[in-house]
Amino acid sequence: MQTLKIEMAFAGAALFALGAFFGTRPSGAEASTAESAPVRAFTGADYAVFDRGFMLDNEPCTVGLERQNICFSPSPLEARIHTGAAVPLDVPLVAAEFRVIVETDLKDPALRTVRFGQTLALVDPETRVVVDLMRLAPSAS
Repeated sequence: MQTLKIEMAFAGAALFALGAFFGTRPSGAEASTAESAPVRAFTGADYAVFDRGFMLDNEPCTVGLERQNICFSPSPLEARIHTGAAVPLDVPLVAAEFRVIVETDLKDPALRTVRFGQTLALVDPETRVVVDLMRLAPSAS
């Protein structure tokens, strides 16, 4: 009979500890770990999606998507675009013509992925401000 009382005491203490754990946990802790904030920047994986230094129709291509037969030519506009700047009003915010990054659910849906020559930009379409920029051409080192 004595061991039964000790076992009940241990079970009661364990239940108390479990109740204290759940009672002191911040509310919404499970929801905050399951939901991730949408990404407002390009990643190394985004950069790696693009092909560099390949031939397309017997012409060298610096950067593009070889499997989709797309080669990106440089644009004079690229030099004028930088993070934090507004895209000039005379430049249309045409979404990139491919679905590599545009369709990913990781990027913030409020942003638009736009290509300027060999550069991709995440742009807020309301303010036209460039949130992030990714130069696709290999850097000259």
